[in-house]
Amino acid sequence: MSFEVFENISYQNLSKLFSLTKEGYKNTSDIKLNYSRDHNFVQENLNFLIEIEIFKLANDQIYLEEDSTQFKSLLIKKIFQKNAYFLLLKEYLNNFELDNNNQYSFEPTLNYNFTTSDLRNFLISCNLIKNKDSKYFLLDENILEKFKRKKISPAELKKIMQEKEKIGLAAEEFIFKKEKEKVSKINKKLNVEHTALTDVAAGYDILSYNNNEEKIFIEVKAVSSSNFKFYLTSNEFNTSNILKNNYFLYLLPRDLSNPEQFDYDNLLIINNINENIFKNHTEWKIENENYLIFKKN
Repeated sequence: MSFEVFENISYQNLSKLFSLTKEGYKNTSDIKLNYSRDHNFVQENLNFLIEIEIFKLANDQIYLEEDSTQFKSLLIKKIFQKNAYFLLLKEYLNNFELDNNNQYSFEPTLNYNFTTSDLRNFLISCNLIKNKDSKYFLLDENILEKFKRKKISPAELKKIMQEKEKIGLAAEEFIFKKEKEKVSKINKKLNVEHTALTDVAAGYDILSYNNNEEKIFIEVKAVSSSNFKFYLTSNEFNTSNILKNNYFLYLLPRDLSNPEQFDYDNLLIINNINENIFKNHTEWKIENENYLIFKKN
């Protein structure tokens, strides 16, 4: 997991959703409607509360896994218990050290501050850290000690990575099912293939067909509904250049309040990604955060 799991997540937004549920709103549509009147990023914050198990979903109804009059304490407790999120917080909080004024502070590099900005903003919204000039100060020393004491074993870390892979696989399986349904209506003899299960180097996930019974090659990405952010490997990019208009990106928003876990109605399908993404600077922003560095001979 990366720090981006906290993107658009804030204490105020989470607290609003929690309050609505405590007020008696159970239906997900009602909660979203009331929340959206004065708050943004409903899906991301709703997903977050379901993922850390403050909310439980059953038959399109939201229930509290654990009630509390102190939402902030409950929030920290649940993050602490969810290893994937705990690990990110621990990594960030470990940067804080006692300074000459006997305060826990941290002055990040510009690059690290940018990389961790989503988590940083979340912690500021929770009033756990504050910013002054180029430094950040810890407002609750107890949380630092709490997070430092807990350790993650290699087996637990492996499980975290496996859970992340499951999300991508679930998105692929969801689209595979939808493509099979679509293609069967075109020609029952055409065989849709979940290629990624047998060839991880193919550069795409699913082999399907369009309405003209021509082959199309689909790369599936599970994304946030607010900005559709995703990572594209060099192999996927090269494959898209070879297959051109027959290569499609299926950007599938996650929706944990939906029994299917995904929002198919807002699926974004893009082909010819060189023209429609890489050369489309008005709609897409491209960042390269990975660097290959080696010593010259």
